[in-house]
Amino acid sequence: MAAGLKKVLVLSDWDSDGVVAAALIDYVQRYLKKFPLEEEVELHKRPLDANGVKYLLSQVGEAYHTVVFLDVPYSDVLGNVVKMLKTHFGVKQVVFVDHHIGSLHKIDEVKKVFDIALVDYKRPTVAILYDELASRGIKVHEKLRLFVEVIRYMDSGKRVPEKLMKPFEIAKSISKALTAIRSEELWIKIVEWLSDPTPRPMPLDESAWSKAKDVIEKRDKEVKEVATRLAISAIKVGDFRFVDARSTWKKRGVTALASRLSAILKAPVALVAGTNREYALLILKAPGGRAFRIAKYLLAEGIAQDVAGHPNLAIVRIPKDLDKKQLIDALYHAIFYAS
Repeated sequence: MAAGLKKVLVLSDWDSDGVVAAALIDYVQRYLKKFPLEEEVELHKRPLDANGVKYLLSQVGEAYHTVVFLDVPYSDVLGNVVKMLKTHFGVKQVVFVDHHIGSLHKIDEVKKVFDIALVDYKRPTVAILYDELASRGIKVHEKLRLFVEVIRYMDSGKRVPEKLMKPFEIAKSISKALTAIRSEELWIKIVEWLSDPTPRPMPLDESAWSKAKDVIEKRDKEVKEVATRLAISAIKVGDFRFVDARSTWKKRGVTALASRLSAILKAPVALVAGTNREYALLILKAPGGRAFRIAKYLLAEGIAQDVAGHPNLAIVRIPKDLDKKQLIDALYHAIFYAS
């Protein structure tokens, strides 16, 4: 690496959307020298989720010219971190690409904080980025393009065509493995494998996959068992089924639990789960964009503190000690007015 190069830091989510988006930047910057800077740079990358944003400043030990955030929902914490990066860490440019509803809800603030802000809840993050690159005349190699198309299908819920089944299965395996073992080293290896235009073996070898598979099977079994028990306690609220699991579930996997409950109950679900923080999480799962409309109503009424997620699966922060009856009453109103 030549001395004196500008440094670029890419921060992206752990899931398949975040991984492929990071690979897009890795390819167009490292191989093509096109974006975000049109020159050779020293590029660093690491996974980042919403919970890790508040620790970011303590982990930034380099003088970066540009920082790129991919598939990380906007929050007041993220906004403050970016301001600190610019004011005290010498960062000259910050790029933000995201598809979470919460980011769109605060788009005016997002545009003030970031130098380049690309937000659209109708497309996955990787599609927003890919389409922006295409508009700039930047093309990517075929392997990477196929994975972009796979993520488009996965995000839309549409049936994946036969020609994309192989990359689809790989994308699912990548997402499951990284969710299970949260290995930053593996995340980086997968990003670089995706961005590399030359053929080489995928880094998710039998050893890594075997370790991930054990964790996945154990987690899936627990989610299924807990969902089956909780389904009995579901309360009908409009056409939703409300479940209060604050004393039962206080860890990762709450969206998987909501999805399992919805499958068991064959209805939209409003699931409240506990956390080890100062808030509880209300997961709303409903088709047709209703989940976000209901979440937005709760935010406007002062019941919700913040909203993230997607149109059909909203992740809502609510006060930890919010009374169950008050929450149910608020949901009745929200479901009525948002339908």
